[in-house]
Amino acid sequence: MKYNSFSELLKLAVNEDPAAVNEILRLYMPLIHRNSIIDGVFDEDCRQFILLHAAMQIKKFRGVK
Repeated sequence: MKYNSFSELLKLAVNEDPAAVNEILRLYMPLIHRNSIIDGVFDEDCRQFILLHAAMQIKKFRGVK
């Protein structure tokens, strides 16, 4: 699915559109990956923890109308 803007994508994700949530997580995957490195070693459990919590918090975002 192609989105016209990040704002449109975020609106859909806030309304719990699974494809939009997945797309936002995909866009932020480099940042999530970087923050999943502990003591120089990639930690898959940490990455899963970040992904889970990020996905759960998207629907709470109130900055879009």
